[in-house]
Amino acid sequence: MMWFLGALVASVVLLTGSLQAADLPAYETLREQIMEAERVASLGGNIWLSSDEEKANSILMNAKRAEIAEGLKTPEKYAPAMHFFQGRQYVRQSEVFRMIQKMPKGAFLHGHNTGMVTSRWIIQNLTTTNNLYTCRNVDGLLVFTYDQSGCHSEVQNVCTERINAEDRGKYERQLEKHINMHGPRPEALLPNRKKIWERFENIFTTVDRLYKYRPTYCAYHKRMLEELCEDNIIYAEIRASLSPLYDDNNRTLSTLEVANELERIVEEFKAKHHDFIGVKVIYAKRNRASEEEMLRRITTFKQLHHAKPNFVIGFDLIGQEDTGDPLNRYINQLSDLPSTANYFFHAGETNWNGRTDWNMMDAILLNTKRIGHAFALPKHPQLWSTIKKRNIAIEVNPISNQVLGFVWDLRNHPASFLIAENFPIVISADDPGVWGAKGLSYDFYYAFMALAPAEADLRFLKQLALNSIKYAVLTSDERRKINRVFQRKWQEFIANVLNPKF
Repeated sequence: MMWFLGALVASVVLLTGSLQAADLPAYETLREQIMEAERVASLGGNIWLSSDEEKANSILMNAKRAEIAEGLKTPEKYAPAMHFFQGRQYVRQSEVFRMIQKMPKGAFLHGHNTGMVTSRWIIQNLTTTNNLYTCRNVDGLLVFTYDQSGCHSEVQNVCTERINAEDRGKYERQLEKHINMHGPRPEALLPNRKKIWERFENIFTTVDRLYKYRPTYCAYHKRMLEELCEDNIIYAEIRASLSPLYDDNNRTLSTLEVANELERIVEEFKAKHHDFIGVKVIYAKRNRASEEEMLRRITTFKQLHHAKPNFVIGFDLIGQEDTGDPLNRYINQLSDLPSTANYFFHAGETNWNGRTDWNMMDAILLNTKRIGHAFALPKHPQLWSTIKKRNIAIEVNPISNQVLGFVWDLRNHPASFLIAENFPIVISADDPGVWGAKGLSYDFYYAFMALAPAEADLRFLKQLALNSIKYAVLTSDERRKINRVFQRKWQEFIANVLNPKF
């Protein structure tokens, strides 16, 4: 296809060298051929649509073109060109978004478990017990706690404060601000990514002890599974630290016991939701540690994977990449991985060129299964050429990259290049609960309306869903089941789009 496109461009160059009026029809023909060649070569371009899918596609594209036309007239209200915090109100009014919400999206492959549940649900449902308190830690940060250890301020009982509040809704909104990145003026933080990341990481400190209490941990993860299903997601692979929990009997659950607890929650959920394939865990730890500590982490992962090879499937290092340790610091510790396990490294989540982004090279050399973000990938032709040849999937998280300060206008996101080149990419959401999103629908919307070409259509969306299944870590039986479930749900979705009552 690329040689054909090159031949077309060469023809145009020759034609326009001495363009005459009589040549205009040939010029227009070549122009159309080049545009069609690019469309076919991009992500989803080779997908064949049935007659019903073509009809549904017409409905989808009429809505998309109308939205783009309206955006040209009133760009101040065009959500795909706005920061998510400012554009979310307009996304919710979008007919395109409504269709994407109903669409089966396959698998959620890049999410951090403690950032996935809607922040409002957390405040309204996990902060109502009479044994939960708030206080300030040594850094002055508000934290939720079930005891007073680690508190460096007066302790407040959340239940009592909620009862005594003049406006319960206002009180809960104030609490939610401590666990959500949302702000009315996101542009104010954009010049200082250090502050953005401090605020982001403070959220996880605020909820740390809340989620380490076993009853809360269980309730939280049940809700996580519900939110996945509500957004028409049928499988997930989540990054989780599996840190020890404590219960009402002052008993501490070990890392393996936490894995057992999470697996139990997933299996119970699957028993009631037969179309949900399940959840698997990528054991994830911070990207700063001594070499001795990293060795202990790898050892723990190997033990977990040996005990649960089809549940704890891989290893990753997480945190702000620019301030973390480079992957090549731990080559000795990371070089010995069981053949049944995989790496899923965060790499290239940076605006730097020739510094932090070399983590992508080390991820490739360490045989990573997928790469999280790879925001800097288009700057490295040797790397992206290798990644494409080796079919290493890139986990693209559009809204996360925007909220954390890497790009303002998502139409300028580097994944547009990956889409044009038909890279093996999946769209995911990272920490949707932390920025007021839910599931994958918002990220799919921005991928469709901002990252992809204006004429990208249902083929593009279907390819994203199929990619998420293709690059998931599944057994043969699981893969057969997820393909059956997806095909049935996709057909139901197409029928719904064609239903006049939709």
